[in-house]
Amino acid sequence: MGLAEEAFDRLRRIAFEGEHIEKMAALVAQTELSPGVIKILMRLSRSDGSSMGEMARSIGCDPSYITALVDDLADHGLATREPGRIDRRVKMVVLTEKGRHLADEIQSVLSVPPASFGALSRTELQQLRDLLDKVLEADPTFSGESEPLPPLSKAAGR
Repeated sequence: MGLAEEAFDRLRRIAFEGEHIEKMAALVAQTELSPGVIKILMRLSRSDGSSMGEMARSIGCDPSYITALVDDLADHGLATREPGRIDRRVKMVVLTEKGRHLADEIQSVLSVPPASFGALSRTELQQLRDLLDKVLEADPTFSGESEPLPPLSKAAGR
């Protein structure tokens, strides 16, 4: 395994195992939404709406799967389908106020770093943040999405 693969494996383990699994399980139980629906809800919360096709491409899945996820969002009153602004044949999915509120609540839960980050000093956390920003900037998937992150609070580091 190369160095890039080793680094990515560690990121993947932090993001998709350990505390994150417990957080997602609690969110699924609390919201009665599947992880896929939560993922789409969070993606939609970063925009003023998205077409079904854009959503399918953004997560690399079949459009019929997106239809099922959006049906779930609509059934819970979290999103609506609206005609596209440019091409009215295109259906845009837009979060409702209820959907935006829930996305904010979920974001507040998911943005709490794992307790293991306490093993890093403030300087190390800043280095990690800066390195991850560099990786995000190099990934075209995130172009234009990433806003500068606020500085670390004193509570976040030692």
